[in-house]
Amino acid sequence: MSSRNIVVTEATGEWIENRQVEIVERKGIGHPDSLCDGIAERISVEYTRWCEENLGAPLHHNFDKVQLVAGEVEVGFGYGQVVKPIRIQIAGRGTPSANGKKVPMERIAIEAARAHLRETMRYLDPVEHVVIDCYAGRGSGDLIDVVKKVTANDTSFGVSHWPRSGLEQVVYDTAQYINYELIEQFPIGEDIKVMGCRVGDEVTLTCAIPFLALRIRDAAEYNEVKGAVQAEIQQCASSLLPNRKVKAFVNTADDLEGGIAYLTVTGTSAENGDDGAVGRGNRINGLITPFRSASLEAAAGKNPISHVGKVYNVLALLAAQDIVKEVPAVTEAQVYVLSQIGKPLDQPLVATAVVRTSTGGLTPSIKADVEAILDRRLENIGEIRALLLDRAISLF
Repeated sequence: MSSRNIVVTEATGEWIENRQVEIVERKGIGHPDSLCDGIAERISVEYTRWCEENLGAPLHHNFDKVQLVAGEVEVGFGYGQVVKPIRIQIAGRGTPSANGKKVPMERIAIEAARAHLRETMRYLDPVEHVVIDCYAGRGSGDLIDVVKKVTANDTSFGVSHWPRSGLEQVVYDTAQYINYELIEQFPIGEDIKVMGCRVGDEVTLTCAIPFLALRIRDAAEYNEVKGAVQAEIQQCASSLLPNRKVKAFVNTADDLEGGIAYLTVTGTSAENGDDGAVGRGNRINGLITPFRSASLEAAAGKNPISHVGKVYNVLALLAAQDIVKEVPAVTEAQVYVLSQIGKPLDQPLVATAVVRTSTGGLTPSIKADVEAILDRRLENIGEIRALLLDRAISLF
């Protein structure tokens, strides 16, 4: 065992599944906040790849300041057009040149943003419907070298837990089901949201789903399609939580008699009045979980080499998953990792795991196994960079 400051403790307090109330949210891939997260992370990946291919090494950057300003549409049953485009503003910091060679930051950023929109949104044209501006500037001189030294660029922490609770899992799976399966069957877009509430054993899922105006003739057809979508979600969610009473609702703000329905041209509310920003959506585990510990760091867009707001959050999630998988007696793990700016990334000020066991106690053997997993993850922290650059880990 290394000399890293690793602390393992036993969880106290009520288990999440036994709490009377639990609330969980997931914003879908087309939500304005998720779009900003995805764009920021794609810029980070493409910028790093360009630097490695053309300069032989990654350069310091933090493209985690992406903002979406909503556009404007004219929309109704059977018709719709974009009259004012969405504006995406890319800020943050990078290294614009190295070894006498200029890095085309603006071109990389804009092309990456368009690539993410093109791959994520099937009805939103990244050129026709969106204007993208890049304002990224040069990073702070005292932080640029931390990429070369692989030292912490900030004093901050990462935190995550595993496994998901039953409500967390059903919210996540339901959102993915809508985004990747129901969208193939019904005229809906990607800007969905699933809000889950559990009171005792009763679960309520409130889903926001954009319907495509050009493919729905009138209110009657909208109501019919919406009912079919809700029935599919109900069946899916109920099968995922067979031991609890589940009720699903779709677009509860609709008032068809008053002419109110969730209709879109492009499949996202960003087309008309809903802005977005990096870090306002899902955490590193893909969810918003107010009943759990979490970091408010915006992981997407930060550099994957030295930014603890990104690397330590990913490490915390992977370590928590490893602990539950590899230590049979551990049923739940919460991992926290805290850095000191300028110190080696694999030597945090403290790394701690809070574990819950099936045996009701933290034995020396369990403690040693958990410590070893944290130590191994820190020793091999460079693996996280490769996973991020391969886009093998979703940050939202």
